[in-house]
Order: sequence, then structure tokens, then C-alpha cells
Amino acid sequence: MPKQLASWGEIVPGDIISFRYKPLDETKKPRMQTVLVLNPKFPKKLKSGEKKFYINGIKLEQSNIRLIKNLNQNWKLLNKIGNVEIVDLKNEIYKVNIPKNKIGARGAKARVLVKVMIGPFKKLAQYRTYVWKIAKTKGVFYEPIKLPRDKIELMMEQQGIE
Repeated sequence: MPKQLASWGEIVPGDIISFRYKPLDETKKPRMQTVLVLNPKFPKKLKSGEKKFYINGIKLEQSNIRLIKNLNQNWKLLNKIGNVEIVDLKNEIYKVNIPKNKIGARGAKARVLVKVMIGPFKKLAQYRTYVWKIAKTKGVFYEPIKLPRDKIELMMEQQGIE
């Protein structure tokens, strides 16, 4: 299950990526973050008037440790956001196709996040924001994730993959 190299310019909402991120706290070491991207480069105007860009997403893993241990719950979370699709079956790389009516000019609309953060995923789903300027200094990869075997077979059938 090797990662596949990507570039920051080709990341779109629904991609599951990993990157090494140096926290703002200088005493902490950089950790590998695996994120379901909601907004790849979200602009925000700060109180100072400065404009910064951020990567917004749902954190799935940190340092290759899954935050949601149960594979079925992981599937339900991804499936609640959109249709999960196989990108590379051999390497277990998937993406989430977020419906077009839930995508705006800068990525997923706020209602996608609200949909995830209520109900059974309230305590499991971790919404995170990363400073784009810091994140883009390191490489980005499409990250393989584990999903239930029966759901993978269902996706294969829907996509016509043998």
C-alpha cells in the first residue's frame, strides 16, 4: 500500500491526502497528517486585515494512527459526506465525490461540515485547519486508507472494476 505522490495544485475537495505538518508551537515535532480535504486553499481575512489561506478538512489519521478505529464507522463518515470512489484499488486509495450542490467556489460548503459534526460522528470527526503556507513546504501524497471489505466489493461492482 504505497502512497502516491501528488502536488498541492491538483488537490481538490474529497481527496484523502497526507502531509507532514509543523505545528505553530516550536516545541512540538512535525507529524504526518491524513486528512479528507474539504477546502484545499480557503482564504480568510484576519482581524489585522491580513489575508491567509488554509487547508480545511476532517482528520482521519495522525502519524499513521487511525482516529476512528472501527472500519464501518470510518466508511459511514466518508459516505455521509459523499459517494466514496476507488482511485487505485491495488494501493487502497479512495476519494469522496462530494455532490456538486455542496461545492462552492473555494471547496465544500459549510453545510457539509454541519452534516458531519452532528449525530453519531460529533465526537469522532475532527475538523482541522492547517496554514496552507506551512503545509505546502512539504510534499503531499494520496494516502491509502482501510475500509471494510464488503464496502470495497460494493464500490467495485458500482464502478465496474474486476
